[in-house]
Amino acid sequence: MFKKSLDLLESKGIKFENGLTADEMFQIERIYDIKFPKSLKEFLTAALPISKGFYNWRDTSEENVNFIKQLIERPKMNIKNMAEYVCWSDEWGEEPSDKNITIEKVIEKLNWAPKLIPIYAHRYMPMNSDNNPPIISVHNIDIIYYGENLEDYFNIEFGNKTQNDLNYQNIKSIQFWSDIM
Repeated sequence: MFKKSLDLLESKGIKFENGLTADEMFQIERIYDIKFPKSLKEFLTAALPISKGFYNWRDTSEENVNFIKQLIERPKMNIKNMAEYVCWSDEWGEEPSDKNITIEKVIEKLNWAPKLIPIYAHRYMPMNSDNNPPIISVHNIDIIYYGENLEDYFNIEFGNKTQNDLNYQNIKSIQFWSDIM
């Protein structure tokens, strides 16, 4: 699995190390308090991309660990800090008339949102029970889908497919994150 993606990334000059071992994966999930979705776990055990823009999960230096922890927390912190600018989702019912209550409700809903795992630059995959979740691009509170799944994402970011080619009907919903897109 992921042979096409690995070939595509290599053709774009992406450098790889050997994939993560089961022990390394266990340690990484413990260090960052995350659980990799099956597709990302399979990809990272096949090969670990280490070129600029990717995150070296094997590097357990204090500086790198703190950097990745900040990346994991950043999307939720951005929403908390900019909650007044988040558009209310129809999925949440009627919007409160009081702006402060609206902000509180957005933050309350955010607390139930899955963590986002950084993939490349500001592209993330939700940490959830789905084996093949979509990839989203997160820049402050500007959030968009960037791939139906990991392989689709690599074709968009590094291949000939564009983000406009996404089939939104095939994209699985992500609790909270899909609501605010």
